[in-house]
Amino acid sequence: MNDKTEELLVAQMKRGDQNAKRIAFAQIYEKYRPSVFRSACLISGNSQDGEDITQETFVKVFTHCTDLKSDTMFRYWLFKILNRTAWTFLNRKKSEVPDEDILDKADTNCNPLTEELFLKKEQQTQVYQAVMQLDYKLRLVVILYYYNELTTKQIAKIADCCEGTVKSRLFTARRRLKQLLPEETVKNEFSTEQI
Repeated sequence: MNDKTEELLVAQMKRGDQNAKRIAFAQIYEKYRPSVFRSACLISGNSQDGEDITQETFVKVFTHCTDLKSDTMFRYWLFKILNRTAWTFLNRKKSEVPDEDILDKADTNCNPLTEELFLKKEQQTQVYQAVMQLDYKLRLVVILYYYNELTTKQIAKIADCCEGTVKSRLFTARRRLKQLLPEETVKNEFSTEQI
């Protein structure tokens, strides 16, 4: 789906009749559900909460789509809703122990593990556990920047803060991750080249 198609779908979801709204929403849901679910799982620490946050996020998107002022800003608006929904959900729940198998559950590829894949999974698990140790604001910017490839400017809009604050949080998060992970892993997974 290109940007123009997405804009048309968003416009149809906002202004169309009920049937047109549902069709447009279904297509938008199909496009964004995987990244929203993955982000929600990473933010919350387990797949059950991730699923709840994802559902709440998309319910809010559908019911409040007329609040979106610019159809071109849909992606940022969606992640802003995800951020607020996750924050509220986690404050309500006061965090449970993370599900240790979240990466296995999120990974739909069921190929047998070779030694290389096993080592990669082990490293992913270490990275995931380290990211989960970050406080919410640091974890959010890491997830949006490295896993969803948003720019610091886009993250600032989502998190309702200055771009400098996002950069500062990314710096702090990387420094904290260096304490938790081998330096080579931090260099490979959390490069500073893009900032």
